[in-house]
Amino acid sequence: MSRISEVLIGSITPYELMMGKLLGSAAVSVLLAMIYVSGGVFMANRYGYGDAIRPTDLAWLFLFLSMSVMMFGSIFITIGAACTDLKDAQGMMTPAMLLLMLPWLTWFSIINAPESPMSIALSLFPTATPFLMLMRIAIPPGPPVWQIALGVVLTTITAIGFVYAAGKIFRTGLLMQGKAATFGEMWKWVRAD
Repeated sequence: MSRISEVLIGSITPYELMMGKLLGSAAVSVLLAMIYVSGGVFMANRYGYGDAIRPTDLAWLFLFLSMSVMMFGSIFITIGAACTDLKDAQGMMTPAMLLLMLPWLTWFSIINAPESPMSIALSLFPTATPFLMLMRIAIPPGPPVWQIALGVVLTTITAIGFVYAAGKIFRTGLLMQGKAATFGEMWKWVRAD
């Protein structure tokens, strides 16, 4: 009905469109988090608990917050690019929500043994890295730097891959109006040239 998407695709690539949407959403999320965290730090200092907040923990928080917004935003953009209405999107949300819930289902075992092989493996799984690696950093002595760096790299590559897939899915899905996409069809659209 509206030709806005056709005009946008005529001036930029689908990847650029999806990345622009994602970066805009991420910027808003980080700005809001900065406002809330600043208020929390102010109140902690006002009531004498400011020494419990380490500046390095705040830096890690914002890094992993940015990564989680990019990761899950890219997954949701991919789902949105394939769907034409809300009903189709709701049907595809279950696998995405399972990935989102993975850290919440495993955090207790990581608190009990942050250096166990399972904790290391789960904290390096890209969709769980932002939450679980931040948790491991907060528990002394913390993970080695190479694990943190590997988690950041894997999560960044995965988010960029999802944005690339969203662009390809959007390009093909734009022409498939009225037909609900399946995960198999979406995979074909990503692989197509």
